[in-house]
Amino acid sequence: MLVKYDDTVQRNPHILTAEVDDEVVMMSADQGQYFGLSAVGVDIWNLAERPIQVSEVIGRLCQDYDVSIEKCEADTLPFLNEMIAAGLMEIVE
Repeated sequence: MLVKYDDTVQRNPHILTAEVDDEVVMMSADQGQYFGLSAVGVDIWNLAERPIQVSEVIGRLCQDYDVSIEKCEADTLPFLNEMIAAGLMEIVE
């Protein structure tokens, strides 16, 4: 399933996380895998603590990083799809 601009996403509450310097390190107990995020990925992770619409994530990133909506969308949607595929985030109703 591919995430769309009007979907609502949230991070998976079952993922164990820890902040290390400016990064977030995550562990999926189900998959036995570690993941790491830095910079913009950490911001997206923090925004998705509670359900948030993808369009709002993109809007906030555009403000924070002074980037065009088109560029932000082109970078953010694939990132969210990777996070969803890895079981770190989910699309919620």
